[in-house]
Amino acid sequence: VIDDVRALREAGKHEAHLAAAKKLVADRPFDVLAQIEAAYGHDRNNLEREAIRHYDEAYRLGVPEPLRRRFLVGYGSTLRNVGRLDDAIAILAQAVADDPGYPPFDAFLSLALLSAGHPKAALAAMLGVVLDVAKPGSFDGYERALGEYHKELLEAP
Repeated sequence: VIDDVRALREAGKHEAHLAAAKKLVADRPFDVLAQIEAAYGHDRNNLEREAIRHYDEAYRLGVPEPLRRRFLVGYGSTLRNVGRLDDAIAILAQAVADDPGYPPFDAFLSLALLSAGHPKAALAAMLGVVLDVAKPGSFDGYERALGEYHKELLEAP
């Protein structure tokens, strides 16, 4: 059943996915996978306030490791969208600390930091992502200078 609901999401059938996810979570409220599908379904249909209840519950239940990266990005982003900025920053900063090699964590953390009124920290996070994922030579020899600016931003109060 969960596979059928997930297949609707992956096929881009967002309205059908939302309807199926609502039924699934009503039938299985303590199933973390049902909560995740309900969170994604509401989120994708611009129903962030409803989605956050399901994200919170899935997080509380414990998201399986293979799903954690995408889940935490969606959760952190939705927390930001509903104005829970401190929670968004905490979730995404912890994700970065636990799994520093996943650029979307830093990118979405930068958005949460900006929304929370921390533009230097936001710029530092985003510049860090850019420097980490850029191909060698992408900055035409300015990598060292950008690295110094990044370091300066990280050290700034």
